[in-house]
Amino acid sequence: MRGSSLICLIAFVVGFSPSANAQTDNTLFPLPAQSDTVAWPTQGWPVGEPLSVVQSVRLNAVLDPVFTTEIGDGLGETRAIVIIRGGEIIYERYRPGFNAETRHISWSVAKSITSALVGRAVQSGLIASIDDPMPGPFAADDPRSDISWRHWLQMLDGLDYVELEATGLSDSDVIQMNYGPGRFDSMAYARANFPPAHIPGEHWNYSTLGFHVIGRALQSLLPGTCLDPDEDPRLCNADPTVMSDWIDTVLFRPLGMNGVEEYDAAGTLQGGSQFYLSARDYAKFGLLHLRDGLWDGEMLLPVGWVDFVRRNPGTSDNNGYGGGFWPALENPDNPETVFTPPYDAFYAGGREGQLIWIVPSRDLIFVRVGIMPDSSENWNALFKLAQDAGAAVMP
Repeated sequence: MRGSSLICLIAFVVGFSPSANAQTDNTLFPLPAQSDTVAWPTQGWPVGEPLSVVQSVRLNAVLDPVFTTEIGDGLGETRAIVIIRGGEIIYERYRPGFNAETRHISWSVAKSITSALVGRAVQSGLIASIDDPMPGPFAADDPRSDISWRHWLQMLDGLDYVELEATGLSDSDVIQMNYGPGRFDSMAYARANFPPAHIPGEHWNYSTLGFHVIGRALQSLLPGTCLDPDEDPRLCNADPTVMSDWIDTVLFRPLGMNGVEEYDAAGTLQGGSQFYLSARDYAKFGLLHLRDGLWDGEMLLPVGWVDFVRRNPGTSDNNGYGGGFWPALENPDNPETVFTPPYDAFYAGGREGQLIWIVPSRDLIFVRVGIMPDSSENWNALFKLAQDAGAAVMP
């Protein structure tokens, strides 16, 4: 595990530093290194040794049932499960009609991907510090323009925005933004709505809006983004091909991922909800984080970044969210909690049970994609499924 002084020294060079009030790094389980004998899966996943008979029996007992249920039943329609241990595929299974090339919608797993794109921008020098104000879609004299990258990433922006607490479609701001009056220009909709309600950094509030805004902020850093070069980058209609090329260059291509992303009609990346990747590609994204941002000899994320995104920032009303990922803690304040150890896991999760479950102590990644009825009970059951599958394949 790195010493905190080394993290701060290197992080200063790349413009990233852990929060001053964050937990110390020795509270996090160390992220395991890739074995020198295991190839990186840029061009294709290496396959591990076959499971033993005992391991196969245990794992099939855990996973066979989830491939028989349908959309309205329990965990719903599981379309793919991929398990990576030690950087190698040890289990891969698809429902009929789906395969290793099928792309699946990310829903809120997109937030983790957008977070990694911020890390790539820090690593490359596009962002000097995540504690700087983020160049969002707000005018310079708008107080929302002072909210930092860090607070947007941690969902501590403080805006008057309703998502998890919505009682129906009409009062759900994410529905109105993505599918209602905001669907053609989510940033114009953001400017006209969602005023500050709290001091940034003091109140946690789950927000797809925030990661759409982050996506647009990243676009504003790239030359040639505005379709009209004379227009204010905060207000312009964006050319999505510029952002798409950048995402491919800094993330998809280095990892060998074949992903696509979605933009609204004004050209804004839908960074909170709309990426499409195969189950194998989601596993590659998980491996990047399990390996602490290192990929085949190159650091793609700043030193300390993965610890930042997997750590609860410690605000009094935060139910566990980090900076794009969730720590898998046994947390009675979170209705979707983890009851099965080990508790060092962290995960990217999306609507209907999209899951990248990363367990450093087991050097393991569990990916599930499909359609699951969203309820706390189902999410708790999905977390248990991931933990039980991990236990089944251990020696």
